[in-house]
Amino acid sequence: MKNVLNYKGSSMSWKIVSKITDTYDFQDGSQHGYIIYVQDDAGRNIVAKEAYGITDRTKVTKELLEEYHDYGILKIEHED
Repeated sequence: MKNVLNYKGSSMSWKIVSKITDTYDFQDGSQHGYIIYVQDDAGRNIVAKEAYGITDRTKVTKELLEEYHDYGILKIEHED
């Protein structure tokens, strides 16, 4: 968190990006694994979290929005 505090003065155009990391096959179907990044205005990854399935990806995205809302997140991009 210490490094994130140094970014507070940036231009406030951060975004959240999720990318598929893997596909898990189950008897009743499959789901993707995701890595979700918070990126600063220069495209640097500030923090990353993993999620499994769309529901978990949504939950993690909301948690990151709450945690980093002071940094001006302007966009959410999900890879399909």
